Amino acid sequence: MPYCPKCDMEFVEGVTVCTDCGGPLVESREAAQAQKAAEKEKLEQEMRLRYEEMQKAAKEMEKQPARQPVGTYVKKEQRYEDMNSSASAFFLVGGVLALIAAVSLLGYLPLPLYGVSRILFHVLLILMAAGSIAVAVSSKKSAARLKVQAADEEKETEDILQWFLKTYSARGLDDQLLMEDPELSGEELELKRFELIQDYLVTGRDLPDQSYADALCDMIYERLYGKA
Repeated sequence: MPYCPKCDMEFVEGVTVCTDCGGPLVESREAAQAQKAAEKEKLEQEMRLRYEEMQKAAKEMEKQPARQPVGTYVKKEQRYEDMNSSASAFFLVGGVLALIAAVSLLGYLPLPLYGVSRILFHVLLILMAAGSIAVAVSSKKSAARLKVQAADEEKETEDILQWFLKTYSARGLDDQLLMEDPELSGEELELKRFELIQDYLVTGRDLPDQSYADALCDMIYERLYGKA
């Protein structure tokens, strides 16, 4: 006999719609029970598969080594400026010490020191002046190398930025993320944007320095979406 699974009512032959709820009827109570059992079994199977996938994903995460904290990237241009400033400071200190030693040796700076103490004092001043000047010269050479590297880095950074902005767009990245998870919004969406940009950078340009990749990611995000 025709049966309404929602209202648990049987009807006479020929009736196709439940007079109580208006829903369609199935051919019999047994068919409704079989359909319900099949749906329940299908749901349980889907839940088992999802649980197994979650377990597998958890095991994979356990196998992966913990990511080491990444320090803030310092541009070579900034390192050059710092090194150049250090060289200038050491030159200044060395010059002042050398001047004090010269003035003292010539007798223009009277000191309450005599004999061996006076000699040791002047030797110490000269050594400190020479050491400061030597450090200044070394720092100046390092600064010169950093200046060349800074120019190369600036060019490489601009090349990478132009490549990324020509290859990907803000809307394209968001469409990809929202296709995978339509519920993304707010801070969660911002975080996923950063992760996706970072993935494309690392895989597309083979960047070994993680802090440099993070700095590039910040610059790209700002150009695509404005400040986070």
